[in-house]
Order: sequence, then structure tokens, then C-alpha cells
Amino acid sequence: MTHLDLGSLLNLVSTAAIVGALVFTALQVRAANNARRDQAAIVIIQTTQDSNWTAALNLVSKLPENATAEYVRKQGESMERALFELSIRLEPVGYMIFCEIITLKAVDDLIGGVTMVIWSRARGWTEEYRKFSGNPKFNEWIEWLADRIAERRQGLPPEPAPQRYRDWHEG
Repeated sequence: MTHLDLGSLLNLVSTAAIVGALVFTALQVRAANNARRDQAAIVIIQTTQDSNWTAALNLVSKLPENATAEYVRKQGESMERALFELSIRLEPVGYMIFCEIITLKAVDDLIGGVTMVIWSRARGWTEEYRKFSGNPKFNEWIEWLADRIAERRQGLPPEPAPQRYRDWHEG
């Protein structure tokens, strides 16, 4: 039988306290990351759940894919305003994914289809606006987001949530 002297016992207690503190810290960091992820998802939902978003989306959805700036102008000032409304709201979403504040999966599941519809209508207008304004960064994060969603979807079957998650159970 081995007897521990006081120094060895204190070293053992000290080591156990350090390990416990590290485990506690890791759990706290994980909880904070989960809370941050959840809050980011709520922000995305809040961004897309008001009457301005809905009205703008309704209007832009009527545009043909790759609508030119000239075509957009012919639709009236409200169409261009709707494109700007959606741009202002989607730009930070792309950047939030890039900064890993929220996952691409969460955004794709929440508003991926809508994002792809918006970008498919706004692409031509955006390219012309970039040339006209001399600002190549205009709508850069929407383009980046649409590209990432398209890449993500290449390996996934095009199933809507009711089919994709039909076997989901809480817990």
C-alpha cells in the first residue's frame, strides 16, 4: 500500500481542481456558443418576418431571372426600392455565415430558397448597378451566400423539410 505525503496529496488536489476548471470552462464556452447560434437564428427570423420584407419579396418574385437594370427601372421605383430592401437585409446574413456566427445549414433551412429566388432575380441588376456605381462590392455577401447555398445543395437531394425530416424526433 502506498502512502501519500502531504505534498503529493496537495498536488493531486491541485491537478484535479485545474482539470475541473478546464472542464467547466469548456462547458461554459459550449453553452455560450449554442446561445449565440440560437440568437443568430432568431435574428435571421426577425429580419425576414415583417411586412416590409414580405412586400419586397412579393414584388421581386415577379421579376424574371437575371432582370436587367433597365427592366427593373421600367417596373417603377417600388421595384428598385424592393431590391434594395432585400439587399440590405440579406447582406449581413451572408457575412454572419462567413464569420461563423450562424451556420450555412441554418440559413439554408430557414431562408435558402428565398435567398436563391432573390439572387436569381437580382443578379443582372446587381452586376449593372456595380458598373454604374463603380462599387464592385455592392451585394457581395448576397452573391457569396447564394453561391454557398448552391454549392451546399449540389450534394443534397432537393427535398422540402416535411420529407427530409419526416423521421425527426425531439431529444
